[in-house]
Amino acid sequence: MGKIYKGLAQSGLWGCFDEFNRINLDVLSVCAQQVYCILSAIRERKRSFVFTDGSTVSLDPRVGFFITMNPGYAGRQELPENLKALFRGVTMMVPNRQIIIKVKLAACGYQENDILSKKFFVLYGLCEQQLSKQPHYDFGLRNILSVLRTAGASKRANPDKSEVYLMMRTLRDMNMSKYVAEDVPLFLSLIEDLFPGLKAERAQFPDVSKALEKVAIERGLQLHQNWLNKCIQLYETYLVRHGIMLVGPSGSGKTAIMEVLAGALTELGTKHVIWRMNPKAITAPQMFGRMDPATGDWTDGIFAVLWRRAAKNKNQNTWIVLDGPVDAIWIENLNTVLDDNKVLTLANGDRILMTPAMKAMFEPENLNNASPATVSRAGIIYVSDTELGWEPVVKSWLAKRDQAQATGLQPCFDKYVSRMLEFIRVNLRPVVYNETACTVGTLLTLLSATLQKYESTHEQLTETKLEHLFLYCLTWSLGGLLSEKERPAFDTELRSIAGANLPKRESENDTVFEYLVDESTGNWRHWSNYVPEWTYPVTEERPKFSQPVIPTLDSVRYERLLALVHSANGASMLVGGPGTAKTTVVNQFLGKFNSEQMVSKTITFSSLTSPQIFQMAIEGAVEKRQGRTYGPPGGKRMCVFVDDISMPAINEWGDQVTNEIVRQLLEQGGMYGLEKPIGDMKFVVDTCYLAAMNTPGGGKNDVPNRLKRQFAIFNVPLPSVAAINGIFGKLVEGRFSPDLFTDAVVQAARRLVPMTITLWNKTQAKMLPTPAKFHYLFNMRELSKVFQGVILAERDRFSNKLPPGGQKPYGSTVTSPEGYLLGLWVHECRRVFADKLVNTEDRAWVDKTIVDLCRQEFAPELCKQVDEPLYFVDFLRDPVVDDETGEVLSAHPSHYEAVPGGLKEIRTRVEALQRRFNEESKVMVATRLGFCLHSIVQRFLGLLACAGHSSEGSAWKAWEIKAQAEALPWRFIKVVKVQIDECAAISNMVPVCVPAMLCYW
Repeated sequence: MGKIYKGLAQSGLWGCFDEFNRINLDVLSVCAQQVYCILSAIRERKRSFVFTDGSTVSLDPRVGFFITMNPGYAGRQELPENLKALFRGVTMMVPNRQIIIKVKLAACGYQENDILSKKFFVLYGLCEQQLSKQPHYDFGLRNILSVLRTAGASKRANPDKSEVYLMMRTLRDMNMSKYVAEDVPLFLSLIEDLFPGLKAERAQFPDVSKALEKVAIERGLQLHQNWLNKCIQLYETYLVRHGIMLVGPSGSGKTAIMEVLAGALTELGTKHVIWRMNPKAITAPQMFGRMDPATGDWTDGIFAVLWRRAAKNKNQNTWIVLDGPVDAIWIENLNTVLDDNKVLTLANGDRILMTPAMKAMFEPENLNNASPATVSRAGIIYVSDTELGWEPVVKSWLAKRDQAQATGLQPCFDKYVSRMLEFIRVNLRPVVYNETACTVGTLLTLLSATLQKYESTHEQLTETKLEHLFLYCLTWSLGGLLSEKERPAFDTELRSIAGANLPKRESENDTVFEYLVDESTGNWRHWSNYVPEWTYPVTEERPKFSQPVIPTLDSVRYERLLALVHSANGASMLVGGPGTAKTTVVNQFLGKFNSEQMVSKTITFSSLTSPQIFQMAIEGAVEKRQGRTYGPPGGKRMCVFVDDISMPAINEWGDQVTNEIVRQLLEQGGMYGLEKPIGDMKFVVDTCYLAAMNTPGGGKNDVPNRLKRQFAIFNVPLPSVAAINGIFGKLVEGRFSPDLFTDAVVQAARRLVPMTITLWNKTQAKMLPTPAKFHYLFNMRELSKVFQGVILAERDRFSNKLPPGGQKPYGSTVTSPEGYLLGLWVHECRRVFADKLVNTEDRAWVDKTIVDLCRQEFAPELCKQVDEPLYFVDFLRDPVVDDETGEVLSAHPSHYEAVPGGLKEIRTRVEALQRRFNEESKVMVATRLGFCLHSIVQRFLGLLACAGHSSEGSAWKAWEIKAQAEALPWRFIKVVKVQIDECAAISNMVPVCVPAMLCYW
């Protein structure tokens, strides 16, 4: 800015600073000082003056400064007072648009300019009042002038036609493109009221229409009239605007409209090319350019490089498409491009003019964050989802199929798809919203994969078998996003249409989702027939709990779906709650690939994952092949798995910028390089993609609709009770086999799984999350943690193979192996469920529920053995030393077992470990004190509860007094206090929760 001010002062020019309030506030304050310096020199009639940077500048007193701006929009600043004081404010009023219209019409040669200007003015006034309020509607002066330019061209092209006819046709055709489908009938009725009895055909472009049809047929597209009308509307806007926005939901055909029109114009003689980039996948400096603060060197950004290249190209028309969400920051950096200046202004002072052969085009899903200044600068073409629908997409797909298959499948689409889509829309609620066209796209992907096998063998499918295959694909595409509760309703509706073509239920709770079509016979078979048997590794004393994967009906059928989509070169996404084994299913699927032909790459997203991190991860997994093409090393193929794809943070405009670069990679097959040469797309080949995400809602993000379109999406519900029993029942049955344990232990072990599921269900229903207890979430992982402790516990106290007297003491009041097992289960349930709770009442409820379950399932004598708690730890054993060499084989042997002496023995053991550590270590590490806290602080739990302390201060004071009486070191007490303060600050918990934290830390 200082350079600009000095240049103006030396030359005596007037400078107009448009959209001045978009500059950051700190820069505006500096600008105020610079302007004040120049104005002070003018007042003092100096011929030269010292500028704010210390340089001496000559002064021409004719210099002037003007600011134009729109106040109050998003992304705008309030001008600081010291800047306002230097300028005289002038408020611009809304002009009389009717006079402007009248003058412009007269200049275009319209004799009836008076009456036509009035009709024009009244029509726009009624549109502003009666049409729906859409962010992309604009009836301002820029829109008026574009209509008037078209009206003048129509008058010159048709001098013999009625002026009223020409005006009516221009007003209708120039505005129809931007209206949503619901507003079109109202707008046409307004036109009819203002021009009664007048009917006008659309303006005809016979050459363009013929070329459009030719290109569409060559690309395998259908000549759908509504869609072709949008192509013509884009062409009409193209003639009068240099900035164009194609707005509409995903799957509505926006990209195809643009590409087909560019191909048609190329057919007519002038080459048209489309350069596409996503502005939200990169930062502003990466888009426009950045200056090195140390050296002052300027480096162009991606958009600046593309703009320069397009400006230099003289032998082609270039459309630069900015394909990404619009916000009020990056798009307003292009205001000078979109208005009549037609110039890109960079931060280094470069001004790159837009040539007549260039167009700036935008393809967002909506303009919710666009300011009126942006909307007025661009021509808007809105493409509703009803303009195209799903039928033309299916027709284009069928046209590429074998004639016999296409003939057999067309009745299936007519019979099922429309009715089931309408039923889902009205009666059901998918776990994730997806556009209709995208859902039907998943159906086509599954059909392509399913029919591949029969095409390769040239097998002719019967009508019945083809319909069975279609119903299977329909179930997992249209119904693939339904929850477990809504699948029966989907099944009932589908059975009412399909009749005998669906399988008979083998059990009352079965739905069509539990069946698949046998590839050889074409008959329906239950998925349970395809679940392989799993055997527990009996020989392993301490199995790695996280490694065994027990196949279930869900895991097998989702692996099958992933394989189907993969065989059609598609991308899949699994959606489900925490603990539904999404990642496990994907890893199982990836593990079945031949490592010599296929490699895998897992990228786990978090809230801090940025587009650059994702790009670096992809670039690090590929190597250059030739030119701008990259692929996995060694000529292999690669499968990229993006876990937790919905985790990246959503910015203030509601956009997930990290997922924008993911969409760019899937949609365009590459990413722009951030290093030199800037502006070159790096294409990634031989790569397929998988993703997993949590179900949106409850603080969990959704992903952009335009990203969903790239995936075949399937919902993974929680396993049924039977499936959970099957999973953990096999684990417990294998761990406590009859050949190693007594009948009493085996019978007790079998009851643990249903007891745990009952406790889990009751806790889920009772302990609901609230703002103060936001972490009260109990999913499948809680069940897994309970059985992890049961499975990993040492079996030396259960086994019937031990000699008499060789059994170690059980601890507490336990006197039998089955009592020891029950005590272990109670300990694990309290560790998993009770330790998550924040107050005594909630923990008491869990303890009572556990006791009640024990009394329901076991004899009173056995329940008495677990009245006193049994504690389990894994640090009781001494280091393992080699008898011959004295070498320490295991410094900290981990054996999960009961503590016979209870808390007193734990305290003695922990204090001994602490002393040994302090002797061996030069620095006493504070975190080691955490081992002592549970055993020592828990002694004072009764003191705090009985004293009735409810505030943080009194609770801490009581503990501190007791701790000092126990002669604990003051450093130890201070560590406890600091940790409590930090926990309270981080979790923002109410003070009443602090005693619980103190006693359980």
